[in-house]
Amino acid sequence: MTFLTRGSLKGLLALAVVLTTVCRPATGETPLSPERIDKIAFGSCAKQDLDQPIWDDIVAQQPDAFLFIGDNMYADRKHPPRSAGDIAAAYRKLGAKPGFRRLRRACPVLATWDDHDYGLNDAGGEFPFKEASQTVMLSFFREPADSPRWGREGVYGAWRFGPEDQRVQVLLLDTRYFRSPLREVPAEKRQGRGPYGPQPDGGGSLLGEAQWQWLEEQLSEPAAVRLIGSSVQVVSDEHGWEGWSNFPRERQRLYDLIDSTKARGVIFLSGDRHLAEISRSTEAGTPYPMWDFTSSGLTDPKQPAREPNRNRVGPLLKQTQFGMVRIDWSAGPQLTLEAIGLGGESLLSQQINLADLRVTPAPAVVQTN
Repeated sequence: MTFLTRGSLKGLLALAVVLTTVCRPATGETPLSPERIDKIAFGSCAKQDLDQPIWDDIVAQQPDAFLFIGDNMYADRKHPPRSAGDIAAAYRKLGAKPGFRRLRRACPVLATWDDHDYGLNDAGGEFPFKEASQTVMLSFFREPADSPRWGREGVYGAWRFGPEDQRVQVLLLDTRYFRSPLREVPAEKRQGRGPYGPQPDGGGSLLGEAQWQWLEEQLSEPAAVRLIGSSVQVVSDEHGWEGWSNFPRERQRLYDLIDSTKARGVIFLSGDRHLAEISRSTEAGTPYPMWDFTSSGLTDPKQPAREPNRNRVGPLLKQTQFGMVRIDWSAGPQLTLEAIGLGGESLLSQQINLADLRVTPAPAVVQTN
């Protein structure tokens, strides 16, 4: 069986979606939800063939929304998907999990993808079945019929919550659909790290021009807090696996765009690595401290022997966990990034003053005679 076209895949909606009731449906990029939100949970890397007790711990935290940052299931768990039905079958297993069904009833679930739910390990723009995969994904996550995500290439999307002075903007990027091939480092030069390195000329594409234009438009909108979901890490750049560090020109373009749009309140949320950590960069070229909260391993976190990260703040976690972003609007406001394990155990916590996440105006030039 071969992959079907986007139009033919409309008939797979019933196959891809396991119907449950969502008590507070999420909207797409419009309209604005007037409800202020204070707690946003997120996570990544959930293998559909394994037990998933973490969902009940997430529901117990009563988040206002849950963000799936990627590897929401593993379509290539046993072999590369050979049909749209293979991808839909993996989603059906996720949708049948009792804990996940309870989560869908408790709050909106917003999602982007990473490589395994996209369809193939470490795949990028060369993946031949990406249109089919996009249709199945949007169907499973019940994307509204009038959502702009149905009419564009890639699954990136934006949501806004709350009044302007307390607005939370959620931006979920697509780091797969347009990504250039990775550059592999020869085995003898890896020094115990992963197989990938930065593009030698700083080139390559990660988001694609249409997504860059969309992102500029979104960052120009008013918001107090901006949670930018990237399936791969933005700040950590030493481990040698997938990340924005493989495309240094693209990462600098991201920082420059935040600077030029004066977009305040940016926090990156990332996954992929089957571990949890918080990274912070204040290097030259960043508009203000860039925080990247990685939460990965909803089912099976890895146990890396070494994981270099000069930008890490706090511990490296190697157990099942999810991420939580709490916003205290009465205290500055203040953000708290927290990793929570099974049983609701708090594993790490980092407080950030929102006032520190803004572009500082350039000093005025005083001319003298």
